[in-house]
Amino acid sequence: MLTSISIVIGLVFVLLLFSLLASTVMEVIASIFSLRARNLRDTLDNMLGEEASNFMRHPLFRQLAYATNRKNRLSSLSLPSYVSKDTFLAILMDMMGEEDKDQLEEKIAKLDEGDLKRLMQFLFRQSGGNPNKFREKAGKWFDEVMNRASEWYTRRVKYILFAVGLVLAFIFNVDTIQVYQSIASSATIQQHLLEVASQYVEQQDSVQTVKQNSNLEESMAQLDNAWQQFEYNTSPLGIGWGSIESDLGLPGWLIKLAGFLISAIAVTLGAPFWFDLLKKMLNIRGGTKVVANEKTESGEGTATSASSVSGTNTSIANKEEENKQGGPVG
Repeated sequence: MLTSISIVIGLVFVLLLFSLLASTVMEVIASIFSLRARNLRDTLDNMLGEEASNFMRHPLFRQLAYATNRKNRLSSLSLPSYVSKDTFLAILMDMMGEEDKDQLEEKIAKLDEGDLKRLMQFLFRQSGGNPNKFREKAGKWFDEVMNRASEWYTRRVKYILFAVGLVLAFIFNVDTIQVYQSIASSATIQQHLLEVASQYVEQQDSVQTVKQNSNLEESMAQLDNAWQQFEYNTSPLGIGWGSIESDLGLPGWLIKLAGFLISAIAVTLGAPFWFDLLKKMLNIRGGTKVVANEKTESGEGTATSASSVSGTNTSIANKEEENKQGGPVG
């Protein structure tokens, strides 16, 4: 039982480290191609329509864009990765006019016909023309749209993360099936992974996720750290193409491809998933080990008791024999 749990712990720990490595590579790609900035631009275009260009030309928004370090990205897009609700409302109300009800209504009336104008008119009616309530309604609108935009971005990134995981699995030969076989066939590897996994969990309460919205230089530093951590902890497994057989045959390559696909799918679950699972497995192993020790101690106690009873019975039998014969039994 303990051996099986140790194998699972080792495999989960390897997948955790691989997920961290793939997530870091994903963050480098997001930094290079400004994926979050592009998502923000598309969201603002969807929300504001033709007024999106005016919004992005606002001095406050341009200051945010200027603060974004373009030198650390290959993309020519100069936009912030995100905009807060307060910033969005400040710019929107400056465009709409928040001094009084009449000015707000006049600005809305001057908007081009389209979804934005109809939405602004709806919010105006909902707020009763009160600029403060209008701002509050616009804030709720911003939250709902940004939540959906975030969900859409997460789904999109998962597809990219799957591709990244598959490429990394092929480059470094991270075949989950082979990794499992290597761990299951070696008690030494099981012990090594169990020790480093326990140390990893003890040193932190939660997994050290990749820092988002970082520039390219920071992302590369995170990537280097993730690679060193992965390489050091998985070195006994012999991950890589050096030890692979030259001719696997078609069945062998199909199995290896399946292992690569499993590794890529594992990456999309995210490092926090594997970290939580690792903690649970370590707790289960700890509890199982305690129960096993208790059973062992209980067995030893039973054997001792049985021996004592046997000795007592023998002594009683000897005394009875003495009484019958009228003397001590030798």
